[in-house]
Amino acid sequence: MQSEDSGAANRISLFGGFRIENETAGPLRLTGKRGPAIIAYLARCPGMAATRERLADLLWGDSDAEHSRNSLRQALSVLRQDLAREGVDLIHSSGELIALRPELVQVDVEKFETGLSARSAQDLAKALANYTGPFLDGLYLGSNTFDDWITSERDRLLGRALESFEKLARLVDPDAGLILADRILTMEPTREESYRLKMELLLACGQRDRAIRTYEACRSMLKKEFGVEAGPETRALWQSLLLAADDASNVQSTNSVPSSQRLGRPSISVADFVNLTGKQGDDFFAKGLVQDITTALSEVADYVVLAALPPEKSGPGEEAKTPGILRARYMLSGSVQRSGNGLRVNAQLVDAAGGHHVWAQKFDGHSENALEFQDRIAQSVVLAVILELQLTNWKVRDKSPPGIPEVRRLVNEALMKYFEMTRDSLLVGIELAERAFSIGPDNARAKRTLSIVISMGVAFGALPRERGVIERAVELAEAAVRAVPDDEIARCILSFALESCGRIDEAIAECRHAISLNPSYPTGHGDISMLFALRGQVDEAVREANEAIRLGTHDVIDFWRHHGLVVALFAGGDNQRALEAARKVVRTKPGFVRGALYWAATASATGNNEEASRAIHHCLSQLPHLNLSNVCPGFVPRYVKDHHHSRFLEMLSRAGLPSS
Repeated sequence: MQSEDSGAANRISLFGGFRIENETAGPLRLTGKRGPAIIAYLARCPGMAATRERLADLLWGDSDAEHSRNSLRQALSVLRQDLAREGVDLIHSSGELIALRPELVQVDVEKFETGLSARSAQDLAKALANYTGPFLDGLYLGSNTFDDWITSERDRLLGRALESFEKLARLVDPDAGLILADRILTMEPTREESYRLKMELLLACGQRDRAIRTYEACRSMLKKEFGVEAGPETRALWQSLLLAADDASNVQSTNSVPSSQRLGRPSISVADFVNLTGKQGDDFFAKGLVQDITTALSEVADYVVLAALPPEKSGPGEEAKTPGILRARYMLSGSVQRSGNGLRVNAQLVDAAGGHHVWAQKFDGHSENALEFQDRIAQSVVLAVILELQLTNWKVRDKSPPGIPEVRRLVNEALMKYFEMTRDSLLVGIELAERAFSIGPDNARAKRTLSIVISMGVAFGALPRERGVIERAVELAEAAVRAVPDDEIARCILSFALESCGRIDEAIAECRHAISLNPSYPTGHGDISMLFALRGQVDEAVREANEAIRLGTHDVIDFWRHHGLVVALFAGGDNQRALEAARKVVRTKPGFVRGALYWAATASATGNNEEASRAIHHCLSQLPHLNLSNVCPGFVPRYVKDHHHSRFLEMLSRAGLPSS
């Protein structure tokens, strides 16, 4: 018989360790670790439900099916007894499904993730208050599958927390931001952008000397942990600190400016689009377009999106001020004009801090399909803004001509699919890039985009590694480089295509050219790291990989740079570090078979035989025809030195990769 309290809410805390508390009975004490593990996993499952088979494999993966199912029954029995003792009816089963009762459960992780989309500092702070420590800190079962799941979730949630704390630090006043910056550095002491954030906040508070000392601490950390110097953006800030005037008037002036503008961080203001024709119906179109763009950017972009505020009242003879635009790093604006039934929309993105245009484009359509036209423009604007700001983050200015609007749109859509980096998304990206190339066969962007999605399609197993496929990728990239020789993007894409066909020395030459054009381009350093690793130049490879990771931290292809580190560490015999990095790659990109193969090899090299076997099973589940005969260079580029190549194959064989 259940007590009257059985319907009370139960708060499940997964941050900082596992805790469960009933609002009436108080904290609940559970026997052992398996009960908390079951509740924690179910709390993160869709619908808070999982099959018995999944739970048994997760918690007792080392046992056979019969023993793991029996262990699960015993654990569930003990868990139900523990809950019943407190009068709590939380778990129910239905056939093969085990589930929590969602209506009786509040989970801190869910409240945390749901609240991160908040636009206001107050709401964002409320969401972040749920993050009280690492996910399931201290809960360790010794089950590789469950412990790997915890590690993956822990890394993912930490990344989201760090990014959101930095966002909050830019929204609040400098003093409160400094407290947050110190907390961020406590959570992740090797995050260069967090040191830079603290330096900027200290400068905003007039504490120039402390900001300089923070730079020295950052430089020392980077040298010790990664063997690299501070990046160009951090060094530039440090130099500006040395030259800054340290007087009260400047401090007062700085503190009067909103934090987003003062810090120069990537926030975007979407201004009203001007109606140049004066027709009232076009006013509604322009306002709807701004709302669509603002909504779409807020949903998909990792930037603070600020709608322009109404002009402030001004005195006689003074111009009205628009604070929403002033406090943004980037300003998106545009205009609408009409000719008969034809509509033209011009949009532009301006770097308000640097005073230069980042991107501009015009769109033509017809008023009878106004809503469809509005949706298409909003989608195109968002794609272009995301990609342009990604390049800006990499300190890259795209030097290749964009082409006609339809080619530009298709190229942008193809690149967005490329950055998703799954086999399915790459196939869609190839189709889009082929269409762009067919419309604009002389367009350099279309050529290099088609080249990279083909090369990456081969790397992910979406396309067969056939001579004709790889040669086409090389030819397209060579044509893009001939068209725009000083385009570092095209140089790196050509390097990757050359690597795919084993032309390592030529690939290194292209990477070196790209780095000479732009030393801050993380892809150049990441790609040359992989090439050095394949050639057995371990120290050079590790140095370049760390530089690439530092320059491109937390972007969409960060996993690729860590994979370069894995290839280098394995060649150098540092098997444990290689395994740890390989695990991170696979957690981030499970569909990247190259990464999973190195996971298998490094696990085998460290004696983690069961993990190595699981890694091979993971590879074969995606590419069933994979074997020792076709794996290299079929799916993985070959090490140049025979002993590195032989050792890699030996470890894969030990892990269980079939011989044929």
